This record gives sequence, C-alpha cells and structure tokens, in this order.
Amino acid sequence: MNIVQMSLSASVLIVAVVIIRALTLHKLPKKTFLVLWGVAVFRLLVPFSIPSRFSFYTGIHMVKQIFANRSAASLPGGISVITDRANLPGTVESVEISGIRVAALSVSPFGIVWLAGMCVCTLFFTAAYIKCRREFTMSLPVTNNFAVSWLREHPLRRPVQIRQSDRIKAPLTYGVFRPVILLPKKTDWADEAKIRYILTHELVHIRHFDTLIKLVLTAAVCVHWFNPFVWVMYVLANRDIELSCDETVVRTFGEAAKSAYALTLIGMEEKKSRFTPLVNNFSKNAIEERIVSIMKIKKTSLMGAMLTLILIAGIITVFATNAANVAAAGNPPTDNGNTTSEIAFADVLSYTDESGKTQMSTDNGKTWMSEAEFEKAYPTPEVEWWTYEEYKAWLDNEKIQLQDMIGEKGWNPTEGWYVWTQERADEAVKMYEGILEDIKNGMYVSKTVNGSESDGMMISYNQSNIETATGYTISIVNDRGEEALFGPYSTKEEMLTVVKPYCEEQVKAGNMSMQEADEIINKYQ
Repeated sequence: MNIVQMSLSASVLIVAVVIIRALTLHKLPKKTFLVLWGVAVFRLLVPFSIPSRFSFYTGIHMVKQIFANRSAASLPGGISVITDRANLPGTVESVEISGIRVAALSVSPFGIVWLAGMCVCTLFFTAAYIKCRREFTMSLPVTNNFAVSWLREHPLRRPVQIRQSDRIKAPLTYGVFRPVILLPKKTDWADEAKIRYILTHELVHIRHFDTLIKLVLTAAVCVHWFNPFVWVMYVLANRDIELSCDETVVRTFGEAAKSAYALTLIGMEEKKSRFTPLVNNFSKNAIEERIVSIMKIKKTSLMGAMLTLILIAGIITVFATNAANVAAAGNPPTDNGNTTSEIAFADVLSYTDESGKTQMSTDNGKTWMSEAEFEKAYPTPEVEWWTYEEYKAWLDNEKIQLQDMIGEKGWNPTEGWYVWTQERADEAVKMYEGILEDIKNGMYVSKTVNGSESDGMMISYNQSNIETATGYTISIVNDRGEEALFGPYSTKEEMLTVVKPYCEEQVKAGNMSMQEADEIINKYQ
C-alpha cells in the first residue's frame, strides 16, 4: 500500500468521522471522536491491510465485480484477459494491468514533489515550535503558596512545573516528559476558583499526553500534506482534544460547575495572533463550540456507553478495513469456472462390491464412495477439442503476434527480465508446430474446458491414455509496460510461490496497486 492509497483510504474514514461528528457531537462522549481520529491517523501512518466482509471497500469491490461480469471486455480492477499473445491455447492465462490508475502517481516525479512538500511542512512546524519554545524557556517559575499547594494536591509521576510569562496572553501546556503549565504574567491569583479550573484543565492535557497526540497529528499532516481531508482532520482533532479536556474538567468538578467553567473560558479567550503548534492552548479556537458543548454535557448512561462502543466498532469495521476476498453477489466462489478437483487419476482405486456396484477411493483406500458420488465430487470436464484446421488458423495468426512482440520486455523467474528476440519467437513457433503435428497424428488437445479458454488447464488425449495436466502460466504487464511471464507450473501453489513475491515487489515499487495484486493472487487461491 503506497502513500496515495493510504491517503485515499484514510480520507474515506475522515469523511465518515466528520459526518458522525456533525450529527452526534453533543450526544456522545468526546473521547469517542479522539478514538476515531486515532484510527484515521493509524491508517495514514501505518501501511496495513485488514480484510473484512463488512468493509466499505468490500461493497465497492462487489459492485465492481457485478458490473465487470456483465462486460466481456474486462475483469474487476481493470484487469483484462489477453488471448492472442503467444499463449498456448487453453493453457496460458495472460493478465494485463491497466496503466491508468491512482498508483501511477507513485512514479518518480510524484515522489520528488511529495518528499519536497513533506520537508517544507516539517520545517515549518519545527521552526514555529522552536521559536515558541525559546520564548517559553524565558518564563519564570511560580512560587506562591497556592501554586505550590495545588501541585502537592495533584501529584503526577512526571515532574510538573507551573511557570508564567509576559509573552503569552492565555494559559498553555507544553512538554511531554517534563511538562510545563505556562500562565500569563498578569494572572489573577486572588481568584482561586478560576485558577483551579485553569490548572485542572492544563493538568488533564498533561495526563492525557495531548502534546504527544498533537505531535502525531502533525506528523500525519506532514506526510499527507497534499490531502485537504488530512488538514480538516488536524483542525477538528485539535478541537476535540479541547472538548474532551473540557468534559473531563466538568466531570471532575460536577455538572453544577458548568456555568462557572464556561465563564472562565470566555474570560480566558486567546488574544494572541501567532501560531503555536504542539502546545495545548486554553484558547478561543472554536470557543462557541466549546461553550455549547460544555453546557450540554450530561452523565453517560450504561446504554449510552454501549452504543458508543458499538458505533466505534462499526465505523472501524466498515471504514478502516480493506476489501475481503469475496465473490460477486449471486456468484459462488469458483476456480475460474473449473469445478474439476485436481486429482491424479492414477491414484484412484476402485473395486466391485457384493452388490455389483463400483466403489472408488482417492485416499489410498481409507474412504470409499460410489461412482455417482465420485462423479459429483470429481465431475468429468466438458471439453471442446481443437481441430487441425482451427489450430492451424490460430497458429498462423499467432506467428504474426509473435513477430510484433520482438523487442518487447518479458520476465520469468529463471532469467529475470529479458527481451523478446527472433530466436525466442522461433522457439515458441516450433513448440506450437509440434502440437499441430500431434493433432494431425490423432492426438486430442483441449480448446476449452468447461466452456473456458483461460482456466489454466489443458487436457490431451491419445490412443493409450487420458492425461490431465495443469499448465499454469500467467503473464503480468505492469504500469511501465514491462511483461513478466511465469510458468508453466504443475500446480497453482507452485506458481503462487513465485507470483506473490513479484506482486509484492511491484506494489512497493509503485508499479501496481495492492488491490490489483490481491485480485491476481486471489484468482489462484
């Protein structure tokens, strides 16, 4: 999952949280929104993929599958089937990945612009904080009896200082390991009730590690500076930090103190105009929202707490997870339409019982089944055979296609990247001419199996035996137009051991989206 994908998926979650917040701001505990913002930040900073059948993206994926299944031209996610590019009829499945998609933004030009923007954003926040921190360090400690007594009454494992400065107009808190409550120099210490509200408010910030939370929020903004939804999250999350703090203060002093505490907020409305990041301000930001929120604070009931937990779990499940590997609606998961289980018929045992019925076993005699049960479990595939004329016509066209491929790039696990040459094209033609000669001599070669030409199976028949051979081959063309050919392999598992690492490598390089990689891999799981 690249930066753009992380940003887009998180944006959906942010929009959902914004809507929920607008509808329930004064009805739910304020910590609810901090939890949801935390999930959004995690989504922004940590590349992860947790599939869920209830995910928002599962629904989108299923809708895409429904519409894609109605189109003969493409598969879900922009994956198209190619049937005319050096493919052994009925044996080779080629997949081309669309080059027009969001992941294409991960190429070098975007990377340079993104890195430059992140550096500028980081320098901006860092410079602003350093400037403010220098001014804060010029403050003087408060040594009056009230401050000393209050600190003694509110012990904390981390050493807390109360200082004052003539460079600020409103109280604030800064520092993580050695937190400081910084008050304006003109603070009226005679109004003890007001001072208690202020100090308790700032102490709640310290206990909740709000400075650290703001640091993480700032990191998310710096990484995803190009995303306006992340900036919206940054603003609203900072507001919710203050709202949560207000709620804790009110619950500490009791609901009877709501009016007095609200008046304190109004009286301490920030007058400064400068930017002070990574600190917790007792400020005028969204002051009206805070006052309304304080006056509407009510005791949370048990039912309300349970509903809150359900809401959080629901939002996380729906919007913070990825699409699950599910089949489109109305279509049970199958193996590309091939319902024939992979079984070597040489390993099938049979005998005739006392009633004259044939019993069959596929596990070396441990369990037995009737012929009808065997046919149901391992149905005989419906096969359409190539005629000599049909295969010859296909080969004539394939020779032209092979010539057009000369000079193009290919890839296989043995050689790595290579270039199609005339020699390679001649070798492919030679192989196909051998198959044509076998058909001429009486061998049957499958054209379709169960109505599909791209099910990864070829069935051949001659005078001596019927041989079912899986020849799994896949060709992947990434966004750069580079083709990687894998196979043939005798089993899907064998092919996946090579295809999976390749897809992961392409995702990391920005040449393939995670969704497209999953769709390729899931076709063979």
